[in-house]
Amino acid sequence: MDIEYAAFKRNRLDHEEVRTRHYDLYLAALNDSARVHALADAVQASRKVWLVHDEYGYVADELPDGEIVHASRSSSPAESWAQVLHELKASGSLQDKSIAIDITGMMRLHIVMLPFALKTAGVSKVTVFYSDPDSYKLGERTTFTRGPVERVGLVPGMEGAHSNQPSPRDALIVGAGYDHSLVTAVLEDKPNAEHVILLGLPGLQPHMYQESMLMLANSSNSIRSYRPGSHIFAPANDPFATAHELSSKVDSLGELDHLYLSAVGAKPHVLGFAWYYWCEGIARNASFLVPFAERYDRETTKGVAAVHEYILELDFVREAVPPAPAVLGR
Repeated sequence: MDIEYAAFKRNRLDHEEVRTRHYDLYLAALNDSARVHALADAVQASRKVWLVHDEYGYVADELPDGEIVHASRSSSPAESWAQVLHELKASGSLQDKSIAIDITGMMRLHIVMLPFALKTAGVSKVTVFYSDPDSYKLGERTTFTRGPVERVGLVPGMEGAHSNQPSPRDALIVGAGYDHSLVTAVLEDKPNAEHVILLGLPGLQPHMYQESMLMLANSSNSIRSYRPGSHIFAPANDPFATAHELSSKVDSLGELDHLYLSAVGAKPHVLGFAWYYWCEGIARNASFLVPFAERYDRETTKGVAAVHEYILELDFVREAVPPAPAVLGR
């Protein structure tokens, strides 16, 4: 492990504390969640922008007042971010701006590309917010996609290099959540890899770990060598702890031809997977897998709990370099 992930700053806030902060730019992914709108109301910013994802299916007369940028589903996440950031830079460079981004409603595909996209835009530090829900509307039966998973694929720009070995030793680490159909789809895409499941412990709320374990049982037949040793744990609301656990686990796996990462659980876990990938995984034979679906539910939660603040220091994000030799572990 080359990075001390515990040193990165994170805070737990309430909305009154949020109101004491001021930013030059605030970007929030729009959905119907009360926690998204409550945070947007609380944040003080010179410029507030809504990021609208195609997957939520909003039409023009459903959009709120204010500045809007669109994250196109037809583009790769890197291209989509490039378009969004180009619009955000219309009023000047982002390099010297204080920027805050709420990932609560953001598509996972865009979260995994976020650190790299911001660094390429010249941003050196960004505040990322996430709001905990009190609960999910349907408890452990909550799903986030509308309709089936269309396919599982590599994120463009995060494909890594693949071994030509006839029988490669690969590993797949999946950050699991409530939606077992997403977990199953990813696992079944790489049936011959060693499977590791990362779970949120503790969960966003005390009851959520047990609920996620209940739903994971639906995917157990797809997990290669399903056993307690195939599980690792990180707090569901701490991306830096998640990155630490990923780094430790990859080291313990020893020599691998290829590492696959996929995060389909809580958004802070997704950010943690992304942070590990761009800080360490990009220099290795590592790829990022995501399940693609056409539509996502605009609101799956009830209530608003705490707000979490994460400070991403983007100098730690590595450039896209050729991967290291096939040995991943040290």
